[in-house]
Amino acid sequence: MLFFFLGPETRYIRQGVHHKGSAFHQEYLNFSRLDPSPLRLFEFLQPILLYKYASILIPTVAYAIVFNFVSVLMTVEIPQIFIPKFGFNPQQLGLQFLGMIVGSVLGEALAGWLSDKWMNARTKTVGGHLVRPPPEFRLWISHLGFVLVIAGLIVFGVQTENAQSMHWNITPIIGIAIASVGNQIVTTVLVTYAVDSHPEHSSSIGTFVNLVRSTWAFIGPFYFPEMIATLKVSGACGLMAGITAVCSILPILVLQRWGTAWRELRVKNTERGDEVSRGD
Repeated sequence: MLFFFLGPETRYIRQGVHHKGSAFHQEYLNFSRLDPSPLRLFEFLQPILLYKYASILIPTVAYAIVFNFVSVLMTVEIPQIFIPKFGFNPQQLGLQFLGMIVGSVLGEALAGWLSDKWMNARTKTVGGHLVRPPPEFRLWISHLGFVLVIAGLIVFGVQTENAQSMHWNITPIIGIAIASVGNQIVTTVLVTYAVDSHPEHSSSIGTFVNLVRSTWAFIGPFYFPEMIATLKVSGACGLMAGITAVCSILPILVLQRWGTAWRELRVKNTERGDEVSRGD
């Protein structure tokens, strides 16, 4: 709550707004509405229309799949799996989530630093000016996250299945931590890529990502128990690792190959449409 009142304002309207005062004043001491344009009902629906952009839709879907198989599955199914198998009491069960907490903290700290280092290392000086690589170059870092997610799921599934009843060991929690590191790397890299690709929609991309992620996460707990009961924990985690490879990694590879061309084509079509509307 304290951060809500004292945290800096990060939204920035670039066009049609006159900015007064220092950056500190605008970030911390300005309590007026940032956007002077009238609030319309369409603004609540506009984020849904971002599905038209491949550079937003593909990373959002890839991230939603990973989020569902790591954050949601682990949160929902740890009590369902560990209580019958190990007979945990509430305190012992709560400690099992430390793997997710530690992995998420490490992944978040690593993701931003590694992603920025990767982009900065690629930046070249041409004619005395720094030239940033295309946003698709950032996506290479996401593959590290995908690999960690797949490895973590497999470790969690196999070690949970191999653990003897009432004889707990820490190896499944290590798998959870590995998958959580990968989840945070995927989150940071893919959302940052979407914003880099379409900065004009930066304020709506987060809403669109949350909509897709939350919808997919809502569906997961309805089929997780049946999947685990049918395939057992190791088989279910193997299936989810395969789905991650096919439905997340492969689309991101396609986006790396064609993302820049698709974005440039859309820009050309938009400019051509503007010329037609002006009668040029």
